[in-house]
Amino acid sequence: MTTLADLLSGPDTDGIVVVAGPTDAVPLTDVRLETRADRLAHAPAGCLVVLTTPLSGYRLDVAVRDLAAAGAAGLVLTAITPDSPVPATARALADRGRVAILHTDGDLAALVLAVDRAVRGGAADALARVDAAARELPSVAGDPERVARAASRVLGLPVGLRAPEPGEFGASALGPDGDVWLSAPDRPDAAGRAVRAVLALGALAAAAGPADDVPVRSRGQLLAELLAVPEAQALRLGSRGRALGLPVDSWHLALRVEPIALAGTDRYRLLEAAGPLALRLLRSLGPVTWNAARVDEALVLTRSQPTDPGRDGMRATLADAGRLLVVLRERNPGADLRCGVGAAHRGVLGLRRSAREARTALLRSGGGGSGPIAAHDAAGLDRMLLDWYSSDAAREAVHELLAPVLALGPQRAAPLLRTLQAYLDHQGSPARAADELHLHRNAVTKRVRKVGELIGADLEDPQQRLAVQLACRAHLM
Repeated sequence: MTTLADLLSGPDTDGIVVVAGPTDAVPLTDVRLETRADRLAHAPAGCLVVLTTPLSGYRLDVAVRDLAAAGAAGLVLTAITPDSPVPATARALADRGRVAILHTDGDLAALVLAVDRAVRGGAADALARVDAAARELPSVAGDPERVARAASRVLGLPVGLRAPEPGEFGASALGPDGDVWLSAPDRPDAAGRAVRAVLALGALAAAAGPADDVPVRSRGQLLAELLAVPEAQALRLGSRGRALGLPVDSWHLALRVEPIALAGTDRYRLLEAAGPLALRLLRSLGPVTWNAARVDEALVLTRSQPTDPGRDGMRATLADAGRLLVVLRERNPGADLRCGVGAAHRGVLGLRRSAREARTALLRSGGGGSGPIAAHDAAGLDRMLLDWYSSDAAREAVHELLAPVLALGPQRAAPLLRTLQAYLDHQGSPARAADELHLHRNAVTKRVRKVGELIGADLEDPQQRLAVQLACRAHLM
């Protein structure tokens, strides 16, 4: 059973205003365009009569009585003006006679088609509702509550922002903060297909970012490329960044956020949701520009501004990092999240350099022993090593020196190199290296001896010792 209330909640009826009377008292069966008021008494039961000529005063009272006696569903007036409003007597008659009085100054042909479609139901009505959803939902994408309201208008059904209950159909999509659900009462046949299609479109719209988020995602993808490709290719990508609004020529400070001891799907889901959430938070904190990218299982956020941020910029960035970790931990209880912060550098290569420094800061923090946020030491050895190790010649020299160890594979090589670095950092003391690494001193001695045999270096020779120490630190960095 379709009523006027159902019709008014559907597509193509936005210009219709209810003036008086109930809209759900009589089942809607037909629609007629009428030019003469004296024919209204002959309207079929359940009919919605659209009157194209002006009617006012006692003549309108008579028309309402005639329609009520015929059992009509309603009367649509097209000539109401401030000078000729519907009188109180006609309103009272409409309420008593259970016939609706409506007004429209819109397209009458569209109204007639909408009524006919609603009465007939079936595939045509379902298609019209899906078409209306496709037109309306993109404009409210990213706002789940507005999406639910729009879907409710299109379907003429209550749409809830929750998982379905018994007797309901539901659809979901993965959004920035997890799964977004929409649910509505299920319907049979074509009406049910419309419910399913509109909710599926609505879930995608609710879970998506706003329409202007597409360039943001494109900038994020390009940022990920800039940080991952070789240096020469990154410079070529700079022009694409400028075209997309990525401020590649600005001064940059990079944050690197990593979940410790989290892998696989859980790590992916956390980082996928953290990016949009982090951007919303950081962009609300100040006038600088923030962008985000997922790089090698971490979230990299870049803070960009036209001038050198100096020490104040670093302090502000560290404060922003602290606020960010608080919010991310609230959304991910139990997750051990750490953040590294790079120093400020300019241009495409400066962007990459700050991101490398943020990663180094995390590695040097040893998994968080010095707190959840680690800042790059701009005046220390790590910065000089990064400058040196960024050249192709330096990387080739390090790999050549450590090649026999690296040939063992990452899982076997990394513990050996970390042990050797600790041993050399502590002036050749197996005991102090063992304390740092939580190993027995005999294990340290054994590993150091093994690396020395593999690379053929004399660790008693000062020059060879320094070369091996710098190579271990740079490679592990």
